[in-house]
Amino acid sequence: MTSSGTEVWPLAALVGWPFRSHLELGALPTAVPCARVHARQVLWEWGLQPLVDVVELIVSELVTNGLHASEGLIGSRYAGRWAPGVPPLRLWLHADDKRVVIQVWDGSDRLPTRQVMNVGAESGRGLFLIEAMCTTWGSYQAEGSSGKIVWVLVG
Repeated sequence: MTSSGTEVWPLAALVGWPFRSHLELGALPTAVPCARVHARQVLWEWGLQPLVDVVELIVSELVTNGLHASEGLIGSRYAGRWAPGVPPLRLWLHADDKRVVIQVWDGSDRLPTRQVMNVGAESGRGLFLIEAMCTTWGSYQAEGSSGKIVWVLVG
């Protein structure tokens, strides 16, 4: 089951989940491999090895999309505070004993949309890939912040 983005998994709804991790990354090409390694190691630590490959791939897609969305931005508001410059990317992982919620914040207000799939294109298939591997997904604009959070439930 997938979502068009109407459901919301705000961070507050995940407070009771036993496992959680947060990573702030610079909006740089190296953010993608750093986020993948972080996700792999954290899920290993949590004993969720069966989900590692799927979560790692989804994290890679979401962080890549966040990087592209952040291109050209000259500032952002996060948790009510304005910061000049290209905004960072924020990754949250929350898990219970069999599910993982992945959330990525970027400074762009544009919510994700499916593109027409072009088999020969080098990009544009990320949401199709995510939908094929997850239980549900969505996006929302966080209160007191510019940008958006894209979330994915795996498991």
